This record gives sequence, C-alpha cells and structure tokens, in this order.
Amino acid sequence: MSALTAFKNLVHQRCGLHLEGLAEARLDRAVASLQATTRLTDTTQLLTHLTSDPALFDHFVSQLTVNETYFYREPDALNWLVNTYLPERLAAGAAALSIFSAGCSSGEEPYSVAMLLAERFGEHAKALFTIAGGDVDQQILAKARQGLYSGMAFRALPPTLKERYFSPDGQYFKVNESLRQWVSFRTLNLLDTDESSVGGPFDVILFRNVSIYFDEQTRRRIQQTLRQLLAPNGILLCGITETLGNDLGVFELVHAQEIFYFQPREQATERADDQPPPPLAALATGSDAESDIKNDIKNDKHVASFTARTGVPPATLAEKQSEKQVEEQPEEQLEEQPERATAEGFSQQLLNAHQLLNQNAFADAAALLHSLLEQRPWSIDALVLAGLVARWQQQPQLAYDYFKRAIYTAPECWPAHFYLAELYRQGELADEPAQRQRGYAAVVRLLAAAPTASGGLDTIEPPLPPGDARFLAERYLAAVNTMPVSPSTTQGVG
Repeated sequence: MSALTAFKNLVHQRCGLHLEGLAEARLDRAVASLQATTRLTDTTQLLTHLTSDPALFDHFVSQLTVNETYFYREPDALNWLVNTYLPERLAAGAAALSIFSAGCSSGEEPYSVAMLLAERFGEHAKALFTIAGGDVDQQILAKARQGLYSGMAFRALPPTLKERYFSPDGQYFKVNESLRQWVSFRTLNLLDTDESSVGGPFDVILFRNVSIYFDEQTRRRIQQTLRQLLAPNGILLCGITETLGNDLGVFELVHAQEIFYFQPREQATERADDQPPPPLAALATGSDAESDIKNDIKNDKHVASFTARTGVPPATLAEKQSEKQVEEQPEEQLEEQPERATAEGFSQQLLNAHQLLNQNAFADAAALLHSLLEQRPWSIDALVLAGLVARWQQQPQLAYDYFKRAIYTAPECWPAHFYLAELYRQGELADEPAQRQRGYAAVVRLLAAAPTASGGLDTIEPPLPPGDARFLAERYLAAVNTMPVSPSTTQGVG
C-alpha cells in the first residue's frame, strides 16, 4: 500500500476529494510540508494530528486543490443567468433572489455575478439579490474576502468591467468596496453541510468546474446535499464540460437557449425550447470532413511557418505576451527541461507542460512545448497542448495553427477539431460558419465511431471527456440546423 493511501482516504472521507493521477504530486508535497511543520515522519502520528487539529487539517487541504479560476468564466452561462433567467423569476413575482457559488475558490465567480447584476439592475441590484460563495479552503476564502487580484484572473473580463469595478492597489487590483461588501463568503464542506450552516435556501447554485475533484459516487452525494440547499424552483448550474458527468439522476437536465442546467426532478418544467433537438442529418455522409480539412491545410495561408509569419518563435511570442500582463506565478516551478528527452523523458515533459497549463504558468508551458516540438514537430499531444496554451494567452491565430497541424498529422484528433470550432464559435477568430460546423461534425462522427477514443493523444488525457465533447458538438450543430441559414453557412456539414 502506498504511503499516501492513508492520507488519500482521510481527505476523501472528510472532503470527498479524489486525489489520483497528477493530484498525487500535490498530496506528496502537502505531506512533506506537514512533516516539516510537525517534525513528525510516522504516518500514524501525522494522521492523528490531522484528525485532531481542525486548523492543521484546513491548511493541509488548502494545498490539495489547484484553485484555478478567473473572472467572467464561461460568459454565455453567466449572461443567460443575469439577462434571462433571473429577470424571468422576478417577473413571475419572486422577491429577493439568492445566488450561491459552491466551491467559489478565490471569489472570482461570485464577484463576476455581482458585476453583471450591477450592470443589469443598477442601484436596485443589492435589494433584489444576495450573493454568497463557499469553499472548504480557509486560506483561499481569506483571499476572496480580501478581494485582491492580478494577472490572469482578468484574462476573460471585459476591460470596461475591470475599469469600473476594480482600483489599482500596488501590483494588484482590488474589488470596489461596495461590491466586496455585497458578496459574502463562508466555509463549505460539500459532504458535510446544511441550509443553516451556509445560509440557504438558494434560488441559484453555481457548481461550475468543481466536480472534477470528485468521483461519481461522491458527486452523487454532493448533489443530494445541494438538492437540500435549493429553494423551490431553484436551479443548479454546472460547468460546460461537466454537464454529462453530473447527470446522475438526482436532478433533471433542462435545456434553455443553448444553456444546460439542472432542476430537482419533481420541479423541472418544460419550456418551448427544452424539447430534444431533432436528430442530426446524416453526419456520416457527404464529403469527408477530416480529408477536407487536411486539404485545406495544404493550401491555407495559416499553415505557413510560425517563425516565417511572425518573425519570432512561438515561445518568444508567448513570453512577450506574458510580459504585458502581471501574472500570478505558481508557488513552485517544475524541474528544468532537458535539452533532449528520451522517449520516457518526452512523455514526462508533456505531463509537466500539462501541469504548467493547469497552474496558469502559460509562458513556462509555451517554452517547454516549443522545446518538445523542436524534437518532435508532429507530436499530437504537444500540438494540442500548445494550441490550448496559445488560446489562454489570447493568441487565437497561434492556437489555430497548432490545432490545424494536429489535424493534418492525425485527422482523428477530435480535440483539435473541437477547439478549432470553438475558436470560431467563441468569437476568438472571425466566424466562418462552414468551418465551425465542419469541426463539430468531425467530432460527432469520430466519437460516434469510437466513443472513448483518445483522439490520437498518447500521453495526456483529452482536455475534456469524449462524451462531453460529442454532447456539446451535437447541441451546437442542432442549434444551427434548426435555424434558417443561407446555403453558404451549411457548406461542409456532414
């Protein structure tokens, strides 16, 4: 039995966190820190201290989650909530409505909701809505209450909102006092909580990009808890890539205006646009999307060499971009990259790059991936990771290049097809409906043929689960297929 198993079991029992895979590295560091703090090395004694000292356990848990978040994350869902759902509830006679961010981390999500509500309802917002956030990590809650942020926390926030609701504070930006006083924060253990301890019931619970830390059995337990915290007719909003993973029978999945949310089964109501979309038309027929895209690449101006087109290597571009931003650096840096990696070393460096991406260390990830691509220019794993890094650094053209190179090398690379389509749908590149639809159609076709396919990735896991990718691609295609469009917008679908 691994020396970490006992700590895994304790944390899973108390908080539900699933500490496998890359999370084991964080656990190993947390245990080493605990040994240094207590000057103990015996596992039994360490566990005794953890179970008997709540403050020590809180500090231990605070080292186990990534706490990767930012303002205005997944804006489509937030805009629907603020501009459609909440106004409808008010129009139906609801008094003040309560909103709760479960697993709020450092507070970016509830503050984002507060900003959008202030924009929509002006001075009446505070009388109409209460906003709260909860998290198990006491240290991260202290940061949320302080309201100081920097760097990549603002990567998706419109500049006008940053200017309106934040003021410079040294090398940071501080949330305006009126907003900070409006949003409250409290301790939340998703496995051990009730309405009285967190201040419910709530009309809206945001449980977005949190369930990745829990296995299915734990997610079901958490949903039972959240069900008790919901007010009558309340809704639960999950992250866009977590939808299928949270459809566990506790709630009913509801579809409204391309947004998916959950309601208690006995309270879920049908809306005109909640009906299942019509079947997709013959996605497996017509021209071969992968071959079309491969041919496009050969004649596409975007496939020119990065260096020839930009004058500098991709890593240099990434570093220049990062110098324009005040980034929060990770507390620990991964080991320095070797000049040339063996096959085993190459795989480990890919995992290191993936971890850097998850830690928002984008410049470091870009530099490492540039080195790996010099060794293996057609590594699918490296190309997909490099595309994601470029995208988060707001360099969509570089991301486009990387994703297209991945498709050229491996037409079955459904993650590259998916994220290429997302660049268009999210407005990061000027929309080209035919290419956007063709990318989603390729995802559906590839995953219909092989539902658990890795997409040609050998080392890293797909950036989102295959089932979620197919689910989303089908929905986006169905939304287009049910709208009147010109012939040019449907070219290439199928």
